[in-house]
Amino acid sequence: MSPNPPRSQYVLCLAGHIDHGKSCLVRALTGATVDRLPEEQRRGITIELGFAHFSADGARFALIDVPGHEKFIHTMVAGASGVDAAVLVVAADDSVMPQTREHLALLQMLQVRRGVIAITKCDLADDEQLGLVELEIDSLVESTFLANAPRIRVSAPSGRGIDELRAAMIAAAQTSPARATDDRRFRLPIDRAFSPAGQGAVVTGTVWRGAAQVGDSLQLLPGGATVRVRRLQAQSKDVERVAAGERAAINLAGIKAHEIERGDELVTPDAYSPGLRHLVQLRLLPDAATLRHRQFVRVHLAAGQATAQVLLATKELLPGESAYAVLRGKTPLVAEYGQPFVVRQLSPAATVGGGVILAPALQPKHKLNRCLAVAQQLASADPATRVAAYVELHGETSFDAFCDSALGLSLAQVEAVVPTLVKRRELVATAGAHPLYVTAAKFQQLKELLLKRCRNELERRKPASQVPLSAVLVALERHARPAVLDALLHDMTARRELVRRGERVGLPTGPALTHRQQKLLDTFLKECTESGPAPPTIKEFIERQGVTAKDFEPLVQVALDEGRVVRLTPAMVIETSAIEGLRRRLVEHFAKHTTAKVGELRDHWGITRKHAVPIFEFFDERQITLRDGDLRSAGPRLSQPLDEAAA
Repeated sequence: MSPNPPRSQYVLCLAGHIDHGKSCLVRALTGATVDRLPEEQRRGITIELGFAHFSADGARFALIDVPGHEKFIHTMVAGASGVDAAVLVVAADDSVMPQTREHLALLQMLQVRRGVIAITKCDLADDEQLGLVELEIDSLVESTFLANAPRIRVSAPSGRGIDELRAAMIAAAQTSPARATDDRRFRLPIDRAFSPAGQGAVVTGTVWRGAAQVGDSLQLLPGGATVRVRRLQAQSKDVERVAAGERAAINLAGIKAHEIERGDELVTPDAYSPGLRHLVQLRLLPDAATLRHRQFVRVHLAAGQATAQVLLATKELLPGESAYAVLRGKTPLVAEYGQPFVVRQLSPAATVGGGVILAPALQPKHKLNRCLAVAQQLASADPATRVAAYVELHGETSFDAFCDSALGLSLAQVEAVVPTLVKRRELVATAGAHPLYVTAAKFQQLKELLLKRCRNELERRKPASQVPLSAVLVALERHARPAVLDALLHDMTARRELVRRGERVGLPTGPALTHRQQKLLDTFLKECTESGPAPPTIKEFIERQGVTAKDFEPLVQVALDEGRVVRLTPAMVIETSAIEGLRRRLVEHFAKHTTAKVGELRDHWGITRKHAVPIFEFFDERQITLRDGDLRSAGPRLSQPLDEAAA
């Protein structure tokens, strides 16, 4: 494999059983002593993470010495997360030990894919013993990322093999997966926070994503505090910028060191969301204990950890098996799509498995069954499948520049597949520059809800052919956002599943009228047509017909809903074609004259003041005419047909 483009810095961790010589190896490689705590020096073991570096090939190689004791597994995971390569340390006088096995399993689950095996203390073992150690290592690393890794025999005190080991480490790091340099999201899981005299809060960690520079405002999660980058260091040197793959020390303004804990994260504001619940793909180790549904475990994620309950689709998960699950934590963790994690049982403490995040920071609306139903699609490598599943999970959603965190796909990748999904009617998009998306199934459910509500309202308001749109939508407001409801109405009216007129809506089948009601309505509409611009008042008509206003007013509303008439006043309506004819005559008049007096037009049209006044008030209200005292002039909507002017 050819090396990736050269970088200025790489990060490696040294893992292995306690007292196998990791710290001595770091000192031999770099000349630095990493055990800085008095207790570490007194007991001769590593408790906290140790850091050192060496330079070669124009780059710096940062080394993280992780504790080998089983009590400090969380510290080990914090140090090994996000590294470019690992050195598995095995002592020749001790061979493979429990933490050797556990550390290798942890590196596997943390998706470390490059490494070297260092057999230390070779001066304390003869050739026969070294041969046995090699055989044990063969068995250990078979089917792991270290199966074909370089294996170097070293002795730190004498310097034997150190140069060869250093060269192998450099080669492993340089062939590790490339780090994106254009990621807009900065992310640094904090593995240490302290306060040097007079400098304020300082945090350290490996930059997972993006870049930060002096003066940037960042967000400290999970608390959400806004902090400012006051100063940056890499390898104990002041720098103006740190980027993905680098070890960094960041001096922060706006917060005290005691307010920061290991596991907190520095991120670009709004790029990540901490959450208590995460959908995951989980796999148990072959030698792990059976994991039960609702069992509490310890979850290690980057530098963070939390006690969480494992929610499965089945009663239990057997050793070596995989399953989709939801981790429900007691404290929030910051996660992103595809991020590896480790699971340990609480008692007796032991690593039982791990996996990757499929949907971080779930909300209460994301029920377990719904999450598990889309998990396999979310795990798919196909972008279209994953996007469709993401929309299915969230019900309705939009995509922004930070969708990588939740979906593992860039905005460009999402925008490349959504048109196809919309064209195939798998997704429906709302209008606008930043559309919302819903699945076709969800859209159909909303249609059925709207139709049901519309029928119920029509039944309640018999014999209406349409009902107020607000009365229909109020029942759907908790199911969808306004933009989705607008898309729903547009689609249903375009397909003639609904008939909409202004702010009223109905079914294309029309009202269910009795024979008497239909005859009465037909008679009224005939009179309106025959009377043209001088229709009878509603009171005049019902007195002639011997009906009550209560019985007749619903029929008037039917005529209005169907667009047969328009209302001039509460007591008067006019046939639609008649009022439209008057508008066209106004267009002809104002083509020749600047203004008009109502009295002149009234006489010309052959109507009385009783009809002229409400007709011109109707035109004024719709800006077909503009009033100035007794004069009218052309309004901005004079040339628009009435159905458009009323929109």
